[in-house]
Amino acid sequence: MPDRHGNGSKTERIRDPLHDMIVFRAEEPLDMTAWSLLETPDFQRLRRIKQLGVSEFVYPSATHTRFAHSVGVFHNARRLVRIIEREIKLKRVVGDFDPHRAGVAVLAALLHDIGHGPFSHAFEEARKSIAEERGDGNAKAKIRKHEAFTAEMVEDEKGAIASILAEAKVEAKEVADLIRAETATDMYHAIVSSSFDADRLDYLERDRYMTGVGAGAIDIEWLMDNVRVAEIDVSPADAEKDAIYRHSFCLLYKARDAAEDFLLARYRLYTNVYFHKATRGIEQLVSSLFREIARQVAAGTEIKGLDADNPVIRFFSPNGETLENYRLLDDDLIWGAIHSLARSGDGMCNALASRILNRKLPACVDVQITFPSDVERQRRLKHRLDESFKADLGKTVFRDSAKLSLYGAIGADDNRAQKRLMIQFANGDLKEITDFVDATIAASDRERPFERYYFLNEADCKKAHEAIEAIGGKRP
Repeated sequence: MPDRHGNGSKTERIRDPLHDMIVFRAEEPLDMTAWSLLETPDFQRLRRIKQLGVSEFVYPSATHTRFAHSVGVFHNARRLVRIIEREIKLKRVVGDFDPHRAGVAVLAALLHDIGHGPFSHAFEEARKSIAEERGDGNAKAKIRKHEAFTAEMVEDEKGAIASILAEAKVEAKEVADLIRAETATDMYHAIVSSSFDADRLDYLERDRYMTGVGAGAIDIEWLMDNVRVAEIDVSPADAEKDAIYRHSFCLLYKARDAAEDFLLARYRLYTNVYFHKATRGIEQLVSSLFREIARQVAAGTEIKGLDADNPVIRFFSPNGETLENYRLLDDDLIWGAIHSLARSGDGMCNALASRILNRKLPACVDVQITFPSDVERQRRLKHRLDESFKADLGKTVFRDSAKLSLYGAIGADDNRAQKRLMIQFANGDLKEITDFVDATIAASDRERPFERYYFLNEADCKKAHEAIEAIGGKRP
């Protein structure tokens, strides 16, 4: 029987619209390990989870999966490893190349998304709300995010992933630790988590391509040609300690314009795709359906249309968020539940499921569009709507709030150095991309708010429009 490391195994290939041919070579043990991981149930589950959740309700071609994305991330991770190896060979980085650490990083990049749930954003937001309603303390801290589920799947001794890694002489904990950690500890870790990591390089291109949006073009080949590895100064929280230097990716000065486009691309994807008004409206319906199911399950109410052993029921039961139950959830299962509830359900579950199935969007009041640049009227409108619909928020009226900054929350999360995008001069000096006097993207604390109210009932929407008129606005 052929093993996973090239002895009798054959070279495998995957066609990809972005990267063309992604090859898993029989003579490369790491490639064969990666191919074996692709064939595990946990990874195959990603075929049944769309990368952009319900974005296809707005962009019909946005049906690509987290499976396709993860394979693309693997491809990018291998390219970044070759860059690290080149930099070491050229003596631009001190030390020896560590093939084991590089392999761990590539496998972590491949597996980084296996813990995603169905309808990612709506699913996690619903789980936070459910935890709050059940009084489970700090909901944000209480629920396990997809990174935690990913790490748990990787380390699960009952699953196939840990045994495949062990056969490749890789400890599952090594891979899981890279996925859990938010701050990169070295240049290999930067492949998984940095301002220029393999994940970001794939989804920015893939989501733009599959949605068909024109904004946010990236010159990916020019960027990759100008990637370097450098020591990045990490300022510790304790000012009395010496600064710590870690290696991470930077870009040469001649790629500065392309680097700014790279940052702008993510911003434009958020404004045009991820935060699209209709998409967020559908997400509110999906999230509300999850919450309604959880409420009825907690109350011991039979949910018509769903069997008591349905994985959705099991997961949303008190103490039901187990890894075993989580593994059963995917988009296909949720869509099956939605179909059943729309056909055989009753009450709120039936109403929400029917609206989702038939794309009946909730009416929307967009605070920023209603009163552009008038912060005081925006504040007054939010206050009126919050007071008027206090009893209905989260039930038939949904408040959606998000903030977006051009660089701070995108390129420099919490000012961690590995999340900053650094530009390197010919003499080796580094400068953060926002620190140039003529920078297109300047460092700023300014955030663009997205605040919307969604209404299931026409009467509530009419009442909201009356509130707009009462403070000098016009009906949409």
